[in-house]
Amino acid sequence: MKLFWNRLYIMLKRTLMQPLYIAMLVTLIGMAIIYVNIPAKNKTMYVPAAVCNHDTSRDGEEFEKVIYKTSSIYHFYAVDSDEQLKKDVLSGKANIGFVIPEGFFESSAHINGVKQITEYTTNSSRLPNVGHEIFFSKLFKMISYEVVLEELDNNLVNAVTTSLPDVENGEELLISAKEELSEVYFESVDDSGVYENQFNDENDYDSMVKKNKTELPIRKFAGLFIFVVALLGTSAYLTDKEKNIYLLADRGARFQLRVTHILASILPISMAAYIALVIIKEMHPGTLLLRMLAYMLYVSLFSVILGAVLRKSSYFYRVLPVILVLTLVFSGVFFDMGKYNALMKHLSMVFPPYFF
Repeated sequence: MKLFWNRLYIMLKRTLMQPLYIAMLVTLIGMAIIYVNIPAKNKTMYVPAAVCNHDTSRDGEEFEKVIYKTSSIYHFYAVDSDEQLKKDVLSGKANIGFVIPEGFFESSAHINGVKQITEYTTNSSRLPNVGHEIFFSKLFKMISYEVVLEELDNNLVNAVTTSLPDVENGEELLISAKEELSEVYFESVDDSGVYENQFNDENDYDSMVKKNKTELPIRKFAGLFIFVVALLGTSAYLTDKEKNIYLLADRGARFQLRVTHILASILPISMAAYIALVIIKEMHPGTLLLRMLAYMLYVSLFSVILGAVLRKSSYFYRVLPVILVLTLVFSGVFFDMGKYNALMKHLSMVFPPYFF
């Protein structure tokens, strides 16, 4: 065991003397420090909602003025046809869509037989219930008086004509009741506690604010660097073996030397990667440690198998550039793997950085 630690110590010193290795260590820590010092920028976001209004009545025009001037998370805009509205919702241009049929406001006073509004959403619609609530709260606020008046008017007529044979007195009572109803209704309709959130400060909910921070692919670089140095550790072992440095070592000792080379290569860079990812709070430190150990084991196994297959350093150095180029393409450091097709994604799984 003492011999193992001595070998590991010597190989670590040898590894840390390489300028490329030092550059990778500095890059990871430097990127982490830069990332935590980049200020987050607030981005105001609005959710678009399309409205196709076929009701050309006066009430329909008044409702358009109200809904298009609404200050909320949702910004309502007009479209000319049902087809355009559906197209906007399906394409994501509009988060939600509403179609108001012709004659809606005229029929809205009658509880039975009112024409229905059609609402369009998709599975990707964000906060559709909020848009639904905003739209129909404005709509109900506008038509509720007519609905209430129509219903009470019918009841009052029946009650008055039954109890008061005198037509003139009955008409006076109806007029008085309607005036009183109007006064009470319009007092309540302006009460913020009835139709709006009573504790809502002005402009509190007129938009969504999303914090954006410049992304640095620190985790992807960490996975790539650990994989690269593992390959370099194998190449160093093959070079030493061909120089007959390990001529007297038996098979077991040579395997231990191979593993020691790889371990000496990946330990410092893995520690630097762990520190960098902890600094940027990539994930819980315990979870990150387990993930890091599993990845180190995987790249070590990959490197050992590759070295055992190629055997000679000359072959290894010929194949190494090809592996590195393919790894850059399939590791996701410079290219978005989410845009790859199924075949490309399966090819990416051949290279260890895909799993980190």
